[in-house]
Amino acid sequence: MADFEQMQNLSEAIGYKCEGCGAPVEFDPQTQSLRCSHCGLESKIDFDTSVNERSFEELFDCQPWQGGIKVIQCQNCGAKEVLDKNEISSSCPFCGSPSVLEQDELAGIKPDSAIPFKLQKQSAASKCLKWLKSRFFAPSHFKKNVKLNSVKGCYLPTWTFDCQTTVFYEGRLGQRYTETYVVNGKTMTRTKVRYFNVSGRLDKSYNDIYVKGSEVVNDKYLQRIQPFDMKDYVKYDDKLLAGFEANHYTIQPIDAWHTAEDMIKSQCRQEIVWRYNADEVVYLNLSLTHHSKSFKYLLLPVYISATNYKNKLYNQYVNGVTGKVTGKVPVSPLKVALTCLVGVAVLVGLVLLLGS
Repeated sequence: MADFEQMQNLSEAIGYKCEGCGAPVEFDPQTQSLRCSHCGLESKIDFDTSVNERSFEELFDCQPWQGGIKVIQCQNCGAKEVLDKNEISSSCPFCGSPSVLEQDELAGIKPDSAIPFKLQKQSAASKCLKWLKSRFFAPSHFKKNVKLNSVKGCYLPTWTFDCQTTVFYEGRLGQRYTETYVVNGKTMTRTKVRYFNVSGRLDKSYNDIYVKGSEVVNDKYLQRIQPFDMKDYVKYDDKLLAGFEANHYTIQPIDAWHTAEDMIKSQCRQEIVWRYNADEVVYLNLSLTHHSKSFKYLLLPVYISATNYKNKLYNQYVNGVTGKVTGKVPVSPLKVALTCLVGVAVLVGLVLLLGS
């Protein structure tokens, strides 16, 4: 009875309650429903898949995220998290610090869409432990005694952009070729470059160019747990935050668009070079015009774990759909040194073998 009363008290701190017993409910990735932690009653969520893009003008005039949520900030690492307005967060998902304070307001816009978690927390923890124990350069003592201090499901903010792009270009490229000649009866070869001028037009269509919305997670880790299938996203629903958190964006949408522009320009430059099978670029000038621009604010599902070793924190990240894992682990200097010595020994052996 005491456990049930404790759950009832907890339910007062959470926005969503079980219709049957009043206990707290959480979003269940396996069934895609709200599930009661006491009686097991499930309430299926009818997700809306008709996600609309925002017109580009809204980059400068976005309506704020109001009602139903609150924001907390970690006093240790500075991360801002969005929770259901009545939910209690006891620790930061990024650094594990209990020093989290509620902020008075949440400035910014509400997400348009999200990819719901499909991987259970227990599965994410299991995959993370397996990954940690498989790290070759991690200290043996760490791998034998590794344990996760915390595992939390957190939605990471992402801006996505669509546009039609027209590129006018002109430049000078070069193709390498091999020339054969004879010197004193001996056939020789040399590589030369044939240069030529290019100009033309390139039309491209871009859909869901995504740019990270927060600096809290290093972009290299997000890249390593890709891909997230953009076909899985649904219209944002507050129910997704039941039992989960959402990292609030720190990169403004207009700044994200400038990053997307740079990505588009780089891709166009690469395609033009490939078009002419060029090996060298003397210069290549591009003039880009973007049409039918639109964007949306998307949340990506990621489990974040925190592991301590010798008073140092290491974070791991698990794709909340596929279970792909990446992150930081401690490194054994001895293992690195031995591997380098073995590598040098093998290289010396090959040189001696070829020399003989």
